Amino acid sequence: MTEYNLNRSGRKNYPLFVYTRPVLAFLVVLLSFAFLFSLIFLPIPPGNISTVNLVVGFVLGVTGTVVTYYFGTSKDKSDKDQIEMNDPTKKTGSDPY
Repeated sequence: MTEYNLNRSGRKNYPLFVYTRPVLAFLVVLLSFAFLFSLIFLPIPPGNISTVNLVVGFVLGVTGTVVTYYFGTSKDKSDKDQIEMNDPTKKTGSDPY
C-alpha cells in the first residue's frame, strides 16, 4: 500500500502522477468541444469534408471513452476495488478457516 506524507493542514500530499489522468481527460473533453464548436463557425473546403467527418468520428469516440470511464461502470468498479483493498476486515492469505 502506498503511503503519503501529510502536510501542515493534515491533508495527504499526493504525487503528481495521481492528477495526470483526470487532467488529460478534462483536456480531451475540453478540446473536443472546442473542435466541434469551431466546426460551426469555420468554413470547410469541399475537398476536406470526408476528412473532417473522419476526424469528428474519432474525436467523438475518444470523448465518449473518457466520459464512459469516469461516469460508467469502470469508475464504479475501480471505486469498489479501492474500497475492498483498504478494507481492514478482509482476510488475507490462504487460511481455509
